[in-house]
Amino acid sequence: MPTVTPAGPPSTVTNGDPLSFLDDLTAAQAAPTPHDDVEVLVNGHVHVLRFFRLDGYDWSCEVDRHPIRPGVRIDMTYGFNFRTLTKAVAPRCGVRLDGDTEVPLTDEEWAALFAPKVLSGRYFGHITDALFRLNIVQPQQELEAAKKALASSAPSSD
Repeated sequence: MPTVTPAGPPSTVTNGDPLSFLDDLTAAQAAPTPHDDVEVLVNGHVHVLRFFRLDGYDWSCEVDRHPIRPGVRIDMTYGFNFRTLTKAVAPRCGVRLDGDTEVPLTDEEWAALFAPKVLSGRYFGHITDALFRLNIVQPQQELEAAKKALASSAPSSD
C-alpha cells in the first residue's frame, strides 16, 4: 500500500513568491516553448532551422520507438538511437526561418533534407545536438537551477 504524504508548503518560483500547484501548471502551459536555431548548409546556401522542445509525453514515446544500437556508446549511455530519433522528431518540432517568419516544412521537404548527399554529418549533428539540448540537457539544467533557488531561499538553521 502506498504511503500518502500530507501536502507540503506551496511551491515557489525563483523570486520566492508562493504559488499553488495549479498556479504552477497554469504558468507552465502559458510559458513560451524553448527553441534552438540551427544553421545548415544546403546546396551551398545557409538555411536556419528552428526546433522547439517536444512535449514530454511525445518525446518519451519517440524515445521508446528508437532502441539503442548495441556497441554504440552514446546510445547505450542515453538509452535510445540518436540518429533515427533525430529523423523522426525533427519534422514534429522543427520549422525553417525565413527572416523572422517560421515556415513549416512539408513531409516531402523533410524527407529531402534527410536524403543522402543533402546534409553533411556536421549539420545533421547540429540538428541532433539541438534536439538533445532542448529535450534532455535544458530540462535537467532547469531542475538543478530550481533546486538551487529553493535551497538558497530556505531559512538558515544558524
